[in-house]
Amino acid sequence: MDNRRAAAERWEDPRPESWWARYPHRITNGGHEPSSPLPIPRPNGWRRLGIASTLLLLSALWHLGRDTGTLASRDGWTFFEPLRLVLIGVARAFGSPHTDLWRRLWVLILFVVAFATWCRFYREWLAYRPGAVDVREFDNAADPKDTGRAAYLKSRFCRQLASTSIYPPYAGPAAVPPQNFLVVLGESPETLTNPLAVLPKVMARLWPQSGYLIRATLQERKQEPGCGLSVTVTSFAGGTGSATTTEWGATWEDATCKAAYWAMAKILPMTRLARVAPWRPWRHRDLPTGLFEAYNEAKKRHDERRLDDALWWYREALRLDPFNPDIRMMVASVQEDLGLFLAALDTYHGALCLGELESRYAASLWTRRRDRWRHPFRYPVAMLSAISRRRELIRLRYQYAKTLAYSERTVEDWFATDAVGERRVLRDQIRDRLTAAFVDRYWPVLSPFRNAADRAEAYERTRTALEAVATARVLFNLAALQEFHRLYQDSALAWWVVPRGSTVNRRLLRLARDVWAPLRLGRALHDLNQDRLTAAGLTVDWFTGGQVGDLPNLRRWWSRRRYRRTETMVRGWPVQPERLRDAIGRAQRRRLGTGRLDYLDYYAAAAVYSYALYGYVPVPPPSPAAELAPAPPAGLEDDRRRRSLTGYAVIELQAAMASAGSRPAAQVSLQTTTQTGVASRLRSWIGSSDPDFGRLRGSDEFRFLQLDLYQPMRSVWRRPENVTRIRIAAYVKKLLHDGAGLLERNWHRRCAPPWRGDVHDMIEWLDLDNRTWRLLGKMAEDRAWYWLHRAQFCRLVTEAVDLVRVADLRFPPPVPTFDELVIEVPDGLESPLRRDGAVEKRVADLTAHVDEIVQQIGRVTAELSAASAELGLGALRRLDADGDQPDLTSLREVCSRRAAHWQRVVDLLSDDRLRVEFIDPEHIQLEP
Repeated sequence: MDNRRAAAERWEDPRPESWWARYPHRITNGGHEPSSPLPIPRPNGWRRLGIASTLLLLSALWHLGRDTGTLASRDGWTFFEPLRLVLIGVARAFGSPHTDLWRRLWVLILFVVAFATWCRFYREWLAYRPGAVDVREFDNAADPKDTGRAAYLKSRFCRQLASTSIYPPYAGPAAVPPQNFLVVLGESPETLTNPLAVLPKVMARLWPQSGYLIRATLQERKQEPGCGLSVTVTSFAGGTGSATTTEWGATWEDATCKAAYWAMAKILPMTRLARVAPWRPWRHRDLPTGLFEAYNEAKKRHDERRLDDALWWYREALRLDPFNPDIRMMVASVQEDLGLFLAALDTYHGALCLGELESRYAASLWTRRRDRWRHPFRYPVAMLSAISRRRELIRLRYQYAKTLAYSERTVEDWFATDAVGERRVLRDQIRDRLTAAFVDRYWPVLSPFRNAADRAEAYERTRTALEAVATARVLFNLAALQEFHRLYQDSALAWWVVPRGSTVNRRLLRLARDVWAPLRLGRALHDLNQDRLTAAGLTVDWFTGGQVGDLPNLRRWWSRRRYRRTETMVRGWPVQPERLRDAIGRAQRRRLGTGRLDYLDYYAAAAVYSYALYGYVPVPPPSPAAELAPAPPAGLEDDRRRRSLTGYAVIELQAAMASAGSRPAAQVSLQTTTQTGVASRLRSWIGSSDPDFGRLRGSDEFRFLQLDLYQPMRSVWRRPENVTRIRIAAYVKKLLHDGAGLLERNWHRRCAPPWRGDVHDMIEWLDLDNRTWRLLGKMAEDRAWYWLHRAQFCRLVTEAVDLVRVADLRFPPPVPTFDELVIEVPDGLESPLRRDGAVEKRVADLTAHVDEIVQQIGRVTAELSAASAELGLGALRRLDADGDQPDLTSLREVCSRRAAHWQRVVDLLSDDRLRVEFIDPEHIQLEP
């Protein structure tokens, strides 16, 4: 009987067969990266020794004061009586001639030991914190007479160190400023005859002021690159250790930047900065300089919104550290901002699969309560172990579940047909990989577990559901609901491992599990039911056995109360405002261990209210005759609910902004502190990125909120539901326009007298220009929607043009926000009488206009290449092989012709239907 029961439970178990295999040994247990050449600072041990030595010194002084001083009566005993005895002991030890010599010597020895111990602790603490880095004057071995270059390069070196919080916020050849009160006393202009002035000077000289010492020497060689900087980093922690290297660059600035990155890569793993993301795996190890440089450059471009270039550098960082989940989450955030939602889901999924086997993750996802009662220690210990190894696991799973729940935009990329070339191949690979993973992971959603054949049938039905748009949306939302359900249970264990202050708290997870995710699932099921379709052979009746919308299949994995509340929320679409308000209040109710509501809690509540508007403000089809959308038929009750939901959402947004205020945003990384505040980032996310606010952005109440809170000082337009495509289209247009303009002026500068190159330089220039034209043709085939082609175009332009001119024109341009777009003839976008369909149609027309321009550039590429073949690259190579030299007139003519070709591209992109206006800091008048 027991065997039959065990076999029955075995085929009902949704866990894969690999779950029953022995867990393999981790590969990372066998091999370790080389340890850092610098010693590891250990301030805690010296702190304990300092406290012990200080207590011994105070005890000796107390006994000395008690033996020689006058004891107070019991009635006169006060709290400060031990302090009085200690002061008497100090006076007797250093001022009284009647104190025994051995007593004085004993107190002096204890004082020296305590002072030396605290000095050692502070030196270790400066190396661990980290404190100030003592950068000595640079030696100029290349040209000893040129002292100004060494001072200038030291200033750049210090400024580079300041970006990592390792160096204080100052830079230059000046001395290190005072770090404590002893140093200030030691700088007093007293003579050495005064004993009260000598002691602070001596103590200031003995007290440590820095944890690391950096020396550098400028070098020069004939081999390219010829500018070098020899750097030595010395640590004062523990046994003094040092590391040295020589970094070479094409310019002195390039060599200085590489040397600064190398110094930071050596220092950072020894400090407490390595205890947080993304450097936690490299703590006390030799951090590769290339990884540190790639991440810093990517983060710098990420903050500047140069997203294509940032994604290029993040890819380089992942190549050097492919198992770093924090870098993968940064990659996914850039992909979401670029509109690559399917790629972002794939990035989150890959980060989840790195730290845990797929079988283990799927098994923990589909465990039942009786399994946890049967093994009370197995699941908590396994989860605690996983979170301790990967502190970012809760946040990673939260982002993954949210991306699944954003099914409308992910499914749009899943079934997109407009991709061509390499972007289409990449999309198909991502789709095939995620299909296989989702079938293995989420098949229990579609299985009633009636008999043994249900498992194989559920596999096939899951794969079939992913082949249709409507059923794929439902499956994605069901998967997100199960992910949030299990994540909320596992987050209780994260409190013991993850430090407090994390942005993903249990209140936020409870709101997502109980309200936000069921609301999205309800809309997906409602849309599927309203279409009256039979997609992929699956009917769409509500909650019938074995259908795609069969929520009862999840009953075996949840508690009865949780299932009933979720079912009520799912079946109540479109939800009533009062019921939704009660559900949000119940989810955000204060519980044991939870504090006041944060700005993220208000923001999440506003997102729920805004998303509920999709039930009352549907997107109507546009009227082609008047270019307006007809008003959707709605009764007075629906209009009242729409206004109630809009009012609730605006109130929550106001509360979120008031809670965020003007405080600075937290450090996104260890290397770069954001220059904007929390409110500015919330504004950008609400107005341009978050899909939950799509229906709210078109309302008058949201426009009034913008006028009240943001003060744009101009007319506020109605925003489309999805602003990502119009933003990327405007970015593509400006990128190609600025790049073509740089290349056109560069060719004009080359042909201007006096002539600066020979035939070999001309061959190199033409080869680079031909590669740029070929890439432009590939971009035109896909309408420049592939980020890698855009990043390669930026690099080719940067390689051809002088870096100084590229920096002056701020190329590549940042990806604009919707507020930075200038749309021609905005009539209708700001009018309260126009419907949302006018806005959607205008945005679609402008996006199609940019696509047409890019394709037109591709059509003229072949024409321009044929016109340049008369004296092109092949002709110059033949002349060079024959030993002939072309005349300067012909070379200048080639340069002029190439400039004219790029000018034609600029002319095609110079219309005013859609342009971007950034605020140029150079043109801001600061003073009259």
